[in-house]
Amino acid sequence: MNKAIIVGASSGIGMELAKILSNENYIVGLASRRSELLFKLQ
Repeated sequence: MNKAIIVGASSGIGMELAKILSNENYIVGLASRRSELLFKLQ
């Protein structure tokens, strides 16, 4: 199983990349300064 860590995942390219990788069955770790947006992405 593939894994990825994305820094800056709360918006923009980082958020879209997180969605794409998640749909491709990656285990995705996310980091961002804006935790409230990460909870929405979860």
